[in-house]
Amino acid sequence: MSEARVQEFLKQLQAVISQLHLYPANHPNSDVALRRGIVATRALAASSDDDVVIGLKGFAFFLNGELLAYTSLTYANLYQDLAAREIESITLTGESDEAEYRLLARFLAEQVDDFPTGGTIRLNESRLSDGEDDSAFSDLRFSYSGVVGTLRNLDHRVAREGTFEMGPVMEAVGDLVNQSLDASGAALLLSTVKSHDEYTFYHSVNTCLMAVATGQYLGLNHKDLIPIGAGAMLHDIGKVAIPARILNHPGRLDREQWKEVTVHPQEGAQAIIAAGGPGHEVAATIALEHHARFDGLGYPRLNGTERPHLVSRLVSVSDVYDAITTRRSYRRAETPHRALQILLQGAGGSFDPDIVRAFISLMGIFPPGSVLRLLSGELVVISHHQSGSELLHGVVVRTAAGEDIDPEPIEIAEDRIAQQVLAESAGIEPAALLERAGVVEQILASAPARVEEGAVERSGVDSEALKDQAARSLSSIVDRD
Repeated sequence: MSEARVQEFLKQLQAVISQLHLYPANHPNSDVALRRGIVATRALAASSDDDVVIGLKGFAFFLNGELLAYTSLTYANLYQDLAAREIESITLTGESDEAEYRLLARFLAEQVDDFPTGGTIRLNESRLSDGEDDSAFSDLRFSYSGVVGTLRNLDHRVAREGTFEMGPVMEAVGDLVNQSLDASGAALLLSTVKSHDEYTFYHSVNTCLMAVATGQYLGLNHKDLIPIGAGAMLHDIGKVAIPARILNHPGRLDREQWKEVTVHPQEGAQAIIAAGGPGHEVAATIALEHHARFDGLGYPRLNGTERPHLVSRLVSVSDVYDAITTRRSYRRAETPHRALQILLQGAGGSFDPDIVRAFISLMGIFPPGSVLRLLSGELVVISHHQSGSELLHGVVVRTAAGEDIDPEPIEIAEDRIAQQVLAESAGIEPAALLERAGVVEQILASAPARVEEGAVERSGVDSEALKDQAARSLSSIVDRD
């Protein structure tokens, strides 16, 4: 039974609930969403000769008792909606009745109070007695999910009230940073998780994970990494004020649209400073300068010869890497290897060359989660990098004939690689696959050594210096166009 069918079922169910919160069930938009949901439900039910049971327990989804770890991460918001309606399981039996699905959707959207029992769709018929997310990655995943939830709440509050509090942000980021520092190899793998529907939230958390890992690699201490992580997580908070039609515009932006986009760093920095709290100077500086470029030719333009701060330059590299490797409504995703090439080409112009070199050294030429086709035709997913080894470590997941197989560990030399392919186009979720592949211990033990002392300047990360620089930067914007 395909986990992809479960994800499609959950995706369409989430879309239906969202539409029903906006429109009545007989509205054309609701009807389109309902019909798509019915198709996904029937496809899932038909994928098994037995009943299909989706269980909910401990903030995780289960399929017939088997943990769906990364499905749970992607659909954490839907989990909360279902839990709020006291749903513990959804059982599909046979070809689901259309009228039942429509009633289920209205029940979950709180348009009706009851859902009948005994049909082809049944609620709370099954119970998970011992299903738990007890894997080695569970704490890190839980922290990741918590930060995504914090961002959702923050986004809604800023959109509604124009303000937010820094305390919950620092608490959520602190927990994620603590977990990621203890398992940096797993954190880098987790940063491959993507969500097309909630790009901004997942992009922000992935940027945070990679920026913290890079900072740790450069030798920055723990107390500095938490505010850097907060800044990475909030770097795009100013986009709340930009209309979705501009953010998702499929073509080239006109002058007025581009002007609205280029103001988001100032808006974000000002919102963070207004929120106050420990670490807000660091976060405000990052939000303001993450598009300023190493050579100062980005936006906003800053007066004087002062370069963007070290923390801004550090986050900028992670920000661009994740953006390039993620599919957007107006642009296809690029492979991790291609993203590293773009960073290297921009070193000295867009990006700090020392940080680019450190980032590539940390990630490796083929970062964890990369999907590679070998000259012999097999498909391999890279799991981790072993310090001191020139071989790539991963698992074979597909034969040369295109047959999916149980993952088999492999060590390969670079000269055996034919090409890198997009994980999405290959139908692979790297983090989920590798966690099931039996290489967890190697991934957890794969933290890279730090670069040599003094490889990158690390001065000026104290809060007072950042506070002064943030104040100067905010008052010295000379060109918003």
